[in-house]
Parts: sequence; C-alpha cells; structure tokens
Amino acid sequence: MPPYRQVTDYRTLLVNSRVGWWLVATVGTRLAVCTIPLGVVFAAEEHTGSYAWGAVIACAFAGGEAIGAPRMGARFQHRPLRRELAGVSVVHAVALVAMVVTLSRGIPLAAAALAAVGGAAASGTFGGLRTLIVHLAPGSREKALALDVIVNQLCQIAGPALAAALAVAWTADVPLLIVCGGLLIAAASAVKLPESLSAGEGGGGRPGRARPPTSAVVRAIWPSLVVATLVLMLQAVLEVALPGIIGDRDGPPAWAGLALSGLAVTSIVGSFLYGLRRWRGRPHHHTLVLSVVFALIVTATGLISSPVVTVVLVTACGFFHAAATTSRSLTVTEVLPAEDWPVGFSLLYSWGAVGFTVASGISALFLAAGTADALLIAFGVIGLVGSALTWWFERITLAAGPGRTTATRVRT
Repeated sequence: MPPYRQVTDYRTLLVNSRVGWWLVATVGTRLAVCTIPLGVVFAAEEHTGSYAWGAVIACAFAGGEAIGAPRMGARFQHRPLRRELAGVSVVHAVALVAMVVTLSRGIPLAAAALAAVGGAAASGTFGGLRTLIVHLAPGSREKALALDVIVNQLCQIAGPALAAALAVAWTADVPLLIVCGGLLIAAASAVKLPESLSAGEGGGGRPGRARPPTSAVVRAIWPSLVVATLVLMLQAVLEVALPGIIGDRDGPPAWAGLALSGLAVTSIVGSFLYGLRRWRGRPHHHTLVLSVVFALIVTATGLISSPVVTVVLVTACGFFHAAATTSRSLTVTEVLPAEDWPVGFSLLYSWGAVGFTVASGISALFLAAGTADALLIAFGVIGLVGSALTWWFERITLAAGPGRTTATRVRT
C-alpha cells in the first residue's frame, strides 16, 4: 500500500469520535502515571528534605502497579468499561490527593502506602484502554497500537517536564494536583466511550466464556513478557545511569536530559514508521530482532568514551525501543483471543514494571561503586543473552508439538 494511503489511515483513525474520547481518557490516566515518579521525588524533598523518601514513594507506586496490573486489567474485560474507568480514575485521584496531604504534613510512610493504593488502582487502565483502541480499529491493529505507543511516549516527555518545571517555578505539589484534575477529566470522559470492551467495533468476544487463569495467559505469551522485562530493564539503566556516565566522559550531566528527550522523540517516530505497514514475518520475531538491536546499542554506549556519541547512540535507541513495544503488543493480539487482551496487555505492563524496578535497584549498586560504564555493558549483554535464550526456548517449544507453541490460543 502506498505510504500516503497509510498516513491517510492514521488520519481516519484520529477523526473517529470514539478514538478522540479514548485519547482524552488515555492522556488523562497516563500523564498522571508519567508525572508521579519525578513529582513525588521533588515533593518529598520539599516537605521532608530527603530525596530518598521520594524514591521510596515512587517505588511504592511502581510496586502497586506491578502487583495490581493483572487483576485490575481483567476487570476491564469483565465489568462495564465506563464504570470501571470512571471508578479507578476517581480512586487514583483521591489517593493522590491524600498522598500530597500526608506528605505535606510530614508523614512520608503514609504517603508511600497511599501511592501504592493509587498505583494498584491505576494499573488496569493501561491494558483496558490499549485493548479498546484495538477494538475501535479492527482492520488497523498496527496503526492502533502504534498510536497508543506514540501517546504513551508523549506523556513520558510531558510528565517529567511538568513535574520539574512547576516544582522550580511554583511548588512541587502543583503538578501532582494538576494530574489529579486530568484523572477526573478521564473519569468524566468515560461516558463517551463504549459501554464495554466487547461493544467496541470488532470487539466480538463470547459473553459466556469463562475467564482463564492468569497462569494460562502467561504460558501463552511468555516470550513477549520476557522481552518486555528485558527492554524495560535497559530503559531503566539508561535513565538512572546516564547523567553519571556523561559526567565521567567530561560532558555536562545535563546532556542526559537531552539524550533521553531525544530517545522519546525517536520513539514516537519509530512507532509511527512501524505502524505504517505490515512487515514480513510474525510480530514476535520483530520484537526479538528489535530488542537485540536495542541491546547492542546500549552495549556500544557502555564501550565508547565520547559524550557526544553517547547522546547520539541513546537518541537512536528510541527507534528500536518503541517499535519493539508496538510489535510485542501485536503479538498479544495474535496469540490471545480478544477477550483476554486486557489481561495480556496488563501483564506486559506488570512485567515491564518489575524489570524497571529491579534494574533501578541494581543500578544503584553499580553507581555507588563508580562503574556506570560496566552497568551498561552488563545489562546490554543481559538483553542480548535473554533475547537469544527466548528465541532458543521458543524453538524447543515449537519442536515439542503444536499443542505447546506460544501461538496456541488460550482456551477454557
């Protein structure tokens, strides 16, 4: 299909009124998730004088997301979409306001508990809204998922910028309260969305079908879950280690912000380009290839010594990072029946959050030892070996018989 026709398909998707309301709900919920980690760090320092409490609260929020995502994602499939989205958005907003209040009163431990509640409440919206956009564009899964990734990357750019700018110009509580307003707008927008996920265009589904156990979904999509974990581990290492690495290479540590912003921009471009056409082979194979290239670039970043080349390489990572995200989401829609997509997408989110959390903790040890270069090389190799082992184990599974392949649909 000609490129201009593919771009027109993107435009057709965006002028769909329900897609417009999906966009409102998605930005409202994901901007909050992307603002909170840096926002609570600034807020904790402002109210307690300690960045460490900010790290604890941010970790509690991520932990709540990781634990809650599979169960909360399933609720979006088996409960009315409008009521579920509105309910969890309001709970998230209330928990966030309460977190700000307790933190301002000097009770950071209570703030961490409330952050965990908010993270758990918010965790299902990622899978639910990603499933909805695919249902709203049944003939354009690649473009629907690419649009979802693009919106996510824009929120990842805007969230930290909002947190930092308002913390400096005003007070650290303001950005957190602003995203609370966004959550309430998302809750209000729910009335414009389909009554349920199965009511979306092409939603299909079998109302009487029993929900399979989460373990069955994990068995079906485990290669994508492993790759999601590896990719988010690499992303965490870049975000945590980059200022120190650039400083060690005689460059301004502030260049880390430039590099990570560049990565976010190229991620948007990479998602858009991947969604423009159907690529040869299975989406899962695309995921493996793209994650290998991402890991190679991270490894190369650990080996070079120029701060300028470091910024260039990190910026280039985005093309492959985002396309890998889109392709592994396509794998979920290829392997699972439509009624299990919310659980599948939520599991991707959960495993990625675990990988990000673990890599961040390990990175602290490397940074304390002053071996940030070794950190990039080590995790780059882990990404390469992990992707290779995933491919190898999948080949073994395929050789064992069709009943055990990862392409087997989850059945009851």
